[in-house]
Amino acid sequence: MIISSSINGVEVFKCGTEVEGRVLYWTHFYCYRGLVFDCGCPNIAGEVAAALRETKGVLVTHYHEDHVGAAPILKTRGARVFASEKTIPLLQTPPQIPQYRKVVWGQPEPVEAEPLDKSFSLGEVDVEVVETPGHTFDHVSFLVDGFLFSGDLAISNKQVVWMREEEVNETIRSLEDIMKLDFEMAFGGPGPMTRRDVEAYLIYLKGLKEQVEEMHREGLSVSEIVERLFPNPPQVALIMEFVSEKEWARENMVKSLLGIPRTP
Repeated sequence: MIISSSINGVEVFKCGTEVEGRVLYWTHFYCYRGLVFDCGCPNIAGEVAAALRETKGVLVTHYHEDHVGAAPILKTRGARVFASEKTIPLLQTPPQIPQYRKVVWGQPEPVEAEPLDKSFSLGEVDVEVVETPGHTFDHVSFLVDGFLFSGDLAISNKQVVWMREEEVNETIRSLEDIMKLDFEMAFGGPGPMTRRDVEAYLIYLKGLKEQVEEMHREGLSVSEIVERLFPNPPQVALIMEFVSEKEWARENMVKSLLGIPRTP
């Protein structure tokens, strides 16, 4: 399913896999001046391609399946696909994802991509590429005409579960770097956000970091810190922890901030 809207000239596409009339989990991709920023999930790649009228290029923020799904079909239609040098090998040979993610998003198909420069022009559009690791090691964001296309860099100050691979200290540094840039709106996977929303997320993460480090100094274990920080997590968070076998979990954030390895 795809729901489209427009904000300040940016086409916003909210999309996800529909099962029995219900979308399991939403993500967003965007089109601005003929450039597509991320491109939805594999399960709805055909719908994504049909929704995009003119595509000069596809710019990928990171390798996750809910951001690269329609890249292969868009490339066959003549669109150029761009990604960071760290991302390209994972687009050429996508890793096998767990079954629950195949249901929610779909297994990505291979696609060849062109490497990104730090800044470049595509048509008449000037693009600045900003390295923003944290959510993934390969994550980048794009600054175009004062709009930030931010992938999964900024989520929400209500976030309670993190992926196992996330490096939250790096996310904080990336957000601090982003806040030095001139933008008023960020367009990412969770949806459009104001600059103030992005700053609020940074403040939220820094607050969690301070609390985690303080409780660690007091001698609390990871599980005790988790329970102290999130004593009444929403049901959806507990379901995600169970279904994903803690690939998504509260403890991932705590361990990441403390430099503790996260293993399946």
